[in-house]
Amino acid sequence: MAVRPIFISSGDIEKPFIKKDISFKWVSGVSHIQLCRRRDSLSSEISKLYDIKKWLEVSSMSDKEIGIKLSALNLILNTSNGTDSVQNIYQSSKRYSFDFTDYFKYNDLVFDSTPTGMFYDYIYMCAILQNSHLINDLVQFDIFTDIQFNPNKSLNTQARAAAIFKTLYDNNSLSIINDHEEFKKYYKSIR
Repeated sequence: MAVRPIFISSGDIEKPFIKKDISFKWVSGVSHIQLCRRRDSLSSEISKLYDIKKWLEVSSMSDKEIGIKLSALNLILNTSNGTDSVQNIYQSSKRYSFDFTDYFKYNDLVFDSTPTGMFYDYIYMCAILQNSHLINDLVQFDIFTDIQFNPNKSLNTQARAAAIFKTLYDNNSLSIINDHEEFKKYYKSIR
């Protein structure tokens, strides 16, 4: 058995997501087929508790095209320096002090490393806004997972960012994302 978090859009702008841990049968292996079986095992357990039609796996392992497009590896962000995937921008923005990430810097943007996830979620949501054709599909879902996210090894997940985005959308508050200083204040208030 394994445990992975799911992120549920709460609809409450002051607490935009609910994180629930779900136990499911682990399928070992790293091949695409095995990862899809792992995703399906998690899906089976989610369906016992929630309306599975409201669930979206947000990764390249998704069973839905929108989930694959929303993967941080596939989601493109346009910046003054060109275009790149959210994942590449996140990784290249890390600035280290000794052995840990001290802060993030990308172009003129500077973000503290705390609260955890602030910079990642910000660039992820900016990329969704830029790829507005994806928004109508994303907001059809309330439950988001990322089968490759292991909270014991990673800090960030596109599933959390998608859940926050959905709550901001539901509250007509996407404008928070347009101003990085406003976003920082908001993010610090919810973490």
